[in-house]
Amino acid sequence: MPNKNPPNDFRIRFGTSGFRGRWGIEYTEASVRATAQGICDYLTSEGLAATSIVVGYDSRLYADQAANWVTEVCLGNGFRIHLADRDTPTPALAYYATVALNSETVAAIINCTASHNPVEWHGIKFSPGSGEPAPQEATDAVTKYANKHLQSGTALASASLAEASAQNRLLPFDPQIEYCQWLLDAGKSNVRIPIDLDAIARFFSDERRIVIDEMHGAGRGYLPWILDRIGVPYTLLHGTKDPRLGGLHAANPEEPNIDLLKSTVLAESAAVGMGLDTDADRYGIVSSDGTYFWPNRLLNMLTYSLGVDRGFNGRLAMSFVTTHLVDDIAGDIADNEAHQPLPGSLPPHMQADDYQSYVGEASSLAPKHSFYVPTGLKNLVLVPQMDRDYQLQSPRPDRWMDNLLLAGEEAAGLTTRGHIPDKDGIWAHLLVLDLMARYRCSLDEIWTDITSRYWQPRFDRVFVPASPDASTVLIDAYLQEFAGAQPGSKLFAGYPVLYLGGTRGKYAEFRFSDGTDSDNNFLQIRPSGTEPLIRVYLETSSDLALSALRDKINKDAAAI
Repeated sequence: MPNKNPPNDFRIRFGTSGFRGRWGIEYTEASVRATAQGICDYLTSEGLAATSIVVGYDSRLYADQAANWVTEVCLGNGFRIHLADRDTPTPALAYYATVALNSETVAAIINCTASHNPVEWHGIKFSPGSGEPAPQEATDAVTKYANKHLQSGTALASASLAEASAQNRLLPFDPQIEYCQWLLDAGKSNVRIPIDLDAIARFFSDERRIVIDEMHGAGRGYLPWILDRIGVPYTLLHGTKDPRLGGLHAANPEEPNIDLLKSTVLAESAAVGMGLDTDADRYGIVSSDGTYFWPNRLLNMLTYSLGVDRGFNGRLAMSFVTTHLVDDIAGDIADNEAHQPLPGSLPPHMQADDYQSYVGEASSLAPKHSFYVPTGLKNLVLVPQMDRDYQLQSPRPDRWMDNLLLAGEEAAGLTTRGHIPDKDGIWAHLLVLDLMARYRCSLDEIWTDITSRYWQPRFDRVFVPASPDASTVLIDAYLQEFAGAQPGSKLFAGYPVLYLGGTRGKYAEFRFSDGTDSDNNFLQIRPSGTEPLIRVYLETSSDLALSALRDKINKDAAAI
């Protein structure tokens, strides 16, 4: 069991997806209860006292205990609680709160999960009852309340689970079957994106087998239930509950955690491999040749398939470190002008007071047909709530998720039109199966065909160990070195710099020419907000440019 209290100088902090900490160190009974009380304080201040809260947890050791602590505090504050009776995916909780309970006032969703983090980490995800990740102003308020309670050490409100159950104030639920059927029914009587179940059943067979890696997480049984209903064979990996995640360092379906998935796809000559993280909000794809299939590739392929090929309309929302090819593809979606930024509009990070263009004009990098926003689904789902100049509308539009076509980020998160306003790894995998079945070929073949119509990007991300001070020095050195240069007049790693913009000490973004006829070479660099790392994101039109830029960053970082 964890220590009763964290260190005296400890402060609860919310990142893009909630509060996370190591079990028994930062994440203790005291910090969990204080966070729950902070959420209750915030909800009460918003006029939501005595409404309902949906509480869930993932498959990690003690996650159910943390959910009980949260529930006791919320009950003690007068809320009615729907408590999952097994570990449950984040997207299934969002479905339950927003669809299954649509006749009930749901104030919040609280999920005790650390998502894709290593096994010793735990967390609390807090979302408003509308299902999207909590906005910054909400998490700031929760953090303030929670730390006040944590530091004061005063007793917090609490209520007995048994007594609350007898009073019908504590209700168990398991949304698996209803949620899975809801996915299968997508688009039948609403604007959600439909998938072709018959085509999936025809395309996938023993000769085109699917491999699923559930990574011992909360998504266990969800994709198997769906594939059984469609009538598709599959091989299942890590399909049992293991509170220590079966020895996996992290239930994160990307390299280096997917070696078994990759080798099984090759051994069985499978058509595709699919992995889920601990709370099933991220997806991981392995193509038929046994290699990890970058999320950026999939986002471009879905943009083409859904928008250009199938003719669906709506806004494209991408994090600005994801992929620039999407914007070119989005320009070919017919009759979609009303869902594009106004000419000359700049993404929010470029509109910030401390952002500056050092080489060239910001308009040369800003997207024309899609919306780019900061990393995190909580930022991506703001796009369908904005006007065409990136300004949030108040009040926000009714059925605002219907304004979206696709939202995605390189960190394997996506959602689509009319779907839940949060990441959904299970839905992402169904979109992949539908994509392959419609084109009747492998993911690599689809990628080659689509990019031959535009340009074929190469992707990489480099996480360089470095202190925050070193990150600041490196970013500032680049901004200073190129400041005032004419586009194309100075070289970086041998490539002419066409654009450089950024914020001193925080962020820099480049666009390069490759010396031929392509200017589709991009580099973004920023310090990590949670680890001593410099995070670098690369998208280039050639392997040579990718290698040269990567080597340049590594060399310069090592010299600091």
